[in-house]
Amino acid sequence: MKKWNEEKVFNILILAVFAIGILVRCYKFGILMDSTQSDEMGTAYDAWCLLNYGTDRYGKSWPVYFNNYGVHGQSALMTYLSLISFAVFGYGKFALRFPALIVSALAGIFGILIVGETTNKNRYYQLVFAALYAVSPYTIMASRFALDCNLMFGISTIFLYFLIRAYKTEKKAMYFVAGLFAGLTLYTYSISYIVMPIMLAASLAYMCYTRKVKLLDAVSFVIPLAVLATPLILVQVINMFELEEFKIGAITIIRISNYGASDVSFRDFFVGIIRGFVVSIGYDEIPYNTDSRFFTFYPMSIPFFAIGVILLLKRLVGSLKNREASGETFIAIWFLCEVLAAGLMVDPNVNRMNGIIFAVMYAIVIGAMWVIEKCGVSFKKINAKSLIAMLVCAVYLVYFIAFVFTYYTDIALADVTTSSMCPEAIAYVQNNELLRDKVIASNIPPQSYMATLLPPPEEIDENCNCTDDHYTCYSMTDYTTLRDYIYNQGGTDKAYLVYRPSDDDFAVFAEMSAQCVRFGYNFYLWYWE
Repeated sequence: MKKWNEEKVFNILILAVFAIGILVRCYKFGILMDSTQSDEMGTAYDAWCLLNYGTDRYGKSWPVYFNNYGVHGQSALMTYLSLISFAVFGYGKFALRFPALIVSALAGIFGILIVGETTNKNRYYQLVFAALYAVSPYTIMASRFALDCNLMFGISTIFLYFLIRAYKTEKKAMYFVAGLFAGLTLYTYSISYIVMPIMLAASLAYMCYTRKVKLLDAVSFVIPLAVLATPLILVQVINMFELEEFKIGAITIIRISNYGASDVSFRDFFVGIIRGFVVSIGYDEIPYNTDSRFFTFYPMSIPFFAIGVILLLKRLVGSLKNREASGETFIAIWFLCEVLAAGLMVDPNVNRMNGIIFAVMYAIVIGAMWVIEKCGVSFKKINAKSLIAMLVCAVYLVYFIAFVFTYYTDIALADVTTSSMCPEAIAYVQNNELLRDKVIASNIPPQSYMATLLPPPEEIDENCNCTDDHYTCYSMTDYTTLRDYIYNQGGTDKAYLVYRPSDDDFAVFAEMSAQCVRFGYNFYLWYWE
């Protein structure tokens, strides 16, 4: 009875800690972060076009990879998840970002389950992982905006869980699901094209070495993986050999703009690895990824991470030396594959390295628990283990409170991108008889305005510029200020949709007695009757 009660208490604690983390993520979700990242807007418009026209913005039906702004490729999973979200909630930033929140939550859930698998359901370890997920700056920030590559963290974590379960249970159904999520991981980020094949080759070698894989297990894994991977392989083939794009049923195998100008390079291999470590446990220079005051997992996680990596690699060597079956080995292999990928990246940053995040969290957890357990001595009737644990919790809690306050009052409000989207403003205009026929002058550039106006794909040119007759971008004219533009060209017959207006912008509209409607934190619509 005592054991049952203890387990029940831990289950409640784990659930409560996880729930707190989700509630923090849900506060003002879809509103903050205030800016909309450019790839988010590309995802939003492609998903909206697919939902309404069955094509992307370029008229390609159901592609497995996307051309973004005619400049680079973009992974498909976030777009298709956003399509489903738009169908349920309607078009907007909440629906666009909702899949990121769900996949992040799944990463937390399956991360807790993995820790249970590798520690023989040690509830202390699972509780520590749940707490780390709940309070970490990276997992909070990444769950609140729809950057397509960030899905690799969540989907690869689910893949690792089912791979470990398949290895332990030797059930074909588990291998099938593991293969399914291995294939889905390929649709999260192109870096997975490097990581996943190496991971699978190393994992297969390990399974054969420990004599824990059968032919039918491998077949069960390969079937869903092959089905999902084949269209992406065909995309690479037609781009590598400059072949014509084609369709398989309704699915388009597309040519990618600037193929080869990707995130992968064979230069500065060791510099890339060091940089990968720095950004994964520290911070990068991109304000929507991390903040230099808080790092990805707070500064005090660094020694725990270092200890955890040593433990993880030591256990990997022990498992191989003794030919012992261990689910933890797959985490170590994944970690090493991601480290290798960092050496091949052009300027690794946190979103490019997001596939390593679960392994980093796992290392922090086992490192922290090792430190606490090594302090398991008593001094003058004081339990040092409990004292160290409480001290660690207190430091993380203080950092967490500081981060949450700073995020919602500063970080999420910061001008982290040059543009944003505001479909609510267009809905307001279209529902207002006075404004419906006015030309809208905006400082949102043509490539970004598509996600606000939502024109049909035929009104987007080859460079992804919006060509609607009722729109003009005043910031691309010869006039240096909005005041100059209004007095010399724009006049009062237009409506003005302004993102982050300056003090002088407010002043000129006040001087001219314009009516004003505010949307969100930083969009303003000015017009005259």
